[in-house]
Amino acid sequence: MRHLQFIILLIFMFQAQAQNDFLNPNRYRFKYKSTVFKGTRQTITAQLRALKNNSLFVDIPEEEQIVLSKLFKNVRSQPIPKLYRKHAIVFLDALYSYEEFLIIYNNAVYEVIRHLKQDMRRLDLKFERQYIHAKTLLDRTNQEENNNLDKINTLTVAYRDSQLKLMSHRWMKKKIEKYRGMNAVTNPDQLIKEFKKSEAMNVFKMVKEQKTQKINSYLENQIIDFFYKKSIPEIDLSTFEFNHKRKK
Repeated sequence: MRHLQFIILLIFMFQAQAQNDFLNPNRYRFKYKSTVFKGTRQTITAQLRALKNNSLFVDIPEEEQIVLSKLFKNVRSQPIPKLYRKHAIVFLDALYSYEEFLIIYNNAVYEVIRHLKQDMRRLDLKFERQYIHAKTLLDRTNQEENNNLDKINTLTVAYRDSQLKLMSHRWMKKKIEKYRGMNAVTNPDQLIKEFKKSEAMNVFKMVKEQKTQKINSYLENQIIDFFYKKSIPEIDLSTFEFNHKRKK
């Protein structure tokens, strides 16, 4: 009998609390940094969800997003204002703990793109000369040593590799040259968005391990490889043209 009375008392308390929340929509109220959250539980939960999904936090690694989602779920499930505030602050602390990483990551990607843009013409000349050298060796060998099949096969592979590298570089060059300032990083196209997503966890680990000085060189190698793989289905080797004056 006492157990039944206790259950009835709990039900009454929750009903009274729900009615009080309805009559006092600002009962859920707390301040975090310079922002005051107040209103109904549903209102504040919607604000926290919008913050979690804000583009500012889109580059948080997927593995860490799972942790944030669990913390956010804990917030939503709290019916008592005091507990709701406590879990909301834990969630916000976790969310904003990624601020430093996101600033470092975006700045690194921006610097890598900027450096690549500056280096594109020099690299284009370098790869074109490598292609010309490989083609010249292959043509000469076909004329002078046409029975040396092993050498011809080796030079053919080198020629095709140099042609593919040059055409891939030019595909990347067209993409990179369109990027303008930090907007290319904070409001990225599909290529940069996919690249940032793929490398977020690796860079996050480097930041945690205090290896920030290695991030730029790492990302530059990765983005070149990323663009190279993306270019393969797109390039047409038959459309090759010389872009630089050839020495006579």
